[in-house]
Amino acid sequence: MAEEHTWTISELAKEFGITPRSIRFYEEKGLLAPRRTEGEYRLFDRRDRTRLKLILRGKRFGLSLDEISDILGVASTDMD
Repeated sequence: MAEEHTWTISELAKEFGITPRSIRFYEEKGLLAPRRTEGEYRLFDRRDRTRLKLILRGKRFGLSLDEISDILGVASTDMD
């Protein structure tokens, strides 16, 4: 089984022309969920990278983070 490619927060920030702080903000909002190494470094997989690309695309189209969250299917609503 081939190991899946991962990216660091710095690599994604550079690739998309944003700051690492922006990526951490999207994580805080629940839009991204990178796994952590033993040293607590974030590792982003292909799914995270795709989600980040969609988040940034949504922002370019003028969508709010709540709207983007709904589109991505991660709205944090309590169904009880």
